[in-house]
Amino acid sequence: MLDIFFSILLYILSLVFISEFVKPRTGVKGLNFSILLYHYHVLIGFYYGWFAQGTDTSFYWNLGDRFRQFNFESWLSTYGTHNNFVFFINYPFSRILGLDFWTGTFLYSSVSAWAFILLYLIGQDLFKEKVKMNVFGIGIWPNILLLPSLHFWSSGIGKDSLVFLFLVMFFYGIRDLRKYVVLVAISALLIYHVRPHVAFIVLFSAAMMLLLDSKLHFSYKLIFFAVAILGFVFIYGEVMIFLKIEELNTENVEELFNKTSVNLSYGGSFVDMSGYPYPLKVFTFLFRPLFFDAHNFSSLLNSVENLICLILVVHVGMKTNLFQAYKKSPNAIKVMLMTFIIATLAFAGSLSNFGIMVRMKNMTFIFFLFFLLYSYYNFLKDQKIKKIKRLMRIKARLELKSVS
Repeated sequence: MLDIFFSILLYILSLVFISEFVKPRTGVKGLNFSILLYHYHVLIGFYYGWFAQGTDTSFYWNLGDRFRQFNFESWLSTYGTHNNFVFFINYPFSRILGLDFWTGTFLYSSVSAWAFILLYLIGQDLFKEKVKMNVFGIGIWPNILLLPSLHFWSSGIGKDSLVFLFLVMFFYGIRDLRKYVVLVAISALLIYHVRPHVAFIVLFSAAMMLLLDSKLHFSYKLIFFAVAILGFVFIYGEVMIFLKIEELNTENVEELFNKTSVNLSYGGSFVDMSGYPYPLKVFTFLFRPLFFDAHNFSSLLNSVENLICLILVVHVGMKTNLFQAYKKSPNAIKVMLMTFIIATLAFAGSLSNFGIMVRMKNMTFIFFLFFLLYSYYNFLKDQKIKKIKRLMRIKARLELKSVS
């Protein structure tokens, strides 16, 4: 009975909060799409719950399993980073309230749906002018937010959905640091608790971009730089413990990549990249599996999405100058892209299993897609302005002729 009451209350509150937050910013049309995003994400969340039940999702919700037993004396005793922080979040709902796995699945998918709602709001803010972003006659915004794998890996109980939500919160806030400095600080702290190495990447990317921002007041730069340095010092030790290396250098990182690659070489989705040049490893990480790699329905679906993304990259890359687009991009887009690049270079050399590649890529790939969309949007906007100016010149010449 408590599960039913909790689920109904959560559903009503979700719709109310979405309405109150989204409608003033986008109007009725944006609200309708946000509600669609919410239900779409929750539906995929339940599919993920069915797909992954008995694995890490059950482990996180039940605060352990028959292989890994934990005896927590109280809620506070669960507090920590990595798995412990997920236990800390789940404890009140799983242990105190006694909610079941499916209610937990609904809770996680309802909360993590906000990642896509915030992404939609970021996009609506970036793409203010009415420019049709079509590729081969198909609108790519905001339909790109409906790619199933983006929702699949970010909707279930566990670290993936949490870190994705916190990353999006960080980038939503960093668009206007003066206004959302508290949100940026909280989301960075939350990312650290779930995955310290990702927090390290995000802080590094943000620090580099904001320090180079000529528009940001020097006092804000100084404050952020001081906070970033403290963050690096604090997180560095956690990252070294997580990676199980004593010092961050080329030799240790290469050894770690080789070791991780061997440890993850299992299952039908294994791909031997030991002989691949590094650019091909990066391509494999970003755009495979493709159709020739598919060995089940999930990998077939991923191959369709990867082909769509590959076509989008080629199409936008041929139409626009991505280097010029980067220079003209707002800092939020630059930080997004920098985070994506660093994460990609780090993970591409250490993974050799398509399933894990898709999960790791999912954290930051959407930020690369946002950069592509912003580049394409500016290109189309410039083309539209040139067309209008050309028509105005033709009209002016015709009027001049008619007068003479």
